[in-house]
Amino acid sequence: MKRFLLWLYRRAPWRALNRWLGYSERRRLLDAALETQRTAMRGRVLEIGAGRAGRRGRFAPPVEDAEQWITLDVNPQQSPHVVGDVLALPFPSGAFDTVLCLEVLEYVGDLLPALAEMRRMLEPSGVLILSMPFLHRADTPSDTWRLTENGLRRLLSEAGFTLEEVIPQGAALAVAANILKYVVHLIRFRPLRIVCAALAWLPLMLLRWLDAPLAARQPILKTYSTGYLLRARVDRGEDAHHAGL
Repeated sequence: MKRFLLWLYRRAPWRALNRWLGYSERRRLLDAALETQRTAMRGRVLEIGAGRAGRRGRFAPPVEDAEQWITLDVNPQQSPHVVGDVLALPFPSGAFDTVLCLEVLEYVGDLLPALAEMRRMLEPSGVLILSMPFLHRADTPSDTWRLTENGLRRLLSEAGFTLEEVIPQGAALAVAANILKYVVHLIRFRPLRIVCAALAWLPLMLLRWLDAPLAARQPILKTYSTGYLLRARVDRGEDAHHAGL
């Protein structure tokens, strides 16, 4: 057994296992949801909270299909096209057809002003694609916000958007799978991590496979989720209301 563990430790299977453990269930589900939104990422695109120095997850955005794709981040080490803050975006109003804001709002101090800035960026029929974690660990001291689906719906409405689609990143069993996989990933002693990953693989797969069918039978389980992806459009009725004042 000891020789087998040393073999795994020194060879490619260990690296593959480490990549598998590092790719969270939540991120897997978010990447799958993003794939369904490819056709909405059109025209002039602003991606907030991203750069050219690598990105999280395995979703490859359709940069080549867009008329223009601009990345913006507060951290220059991410090599964004523009260094800037979501609370004061350095672009003229209506400059973009699509705004992507993925895994950013949880770190922002004031949510409504940030969404107001995103709305200002969009042309009259512009689309916002937004993701935010829910039942997920806090990554940093600045990771502040967690909102339910109802909370996100209300926030977008108050910011002047019409919600078109909400895609949850799993239900209750997906939350359990996400936590279990992360706990195994945290094990520092590599031989023990290999053993625990092998023991956890089948339960993880069962949780993944049973998540949607069980939530369909017990809708209360849908109130649990690792996070949400939302697509919304600028509510021009809001503009008409302000114009009439």
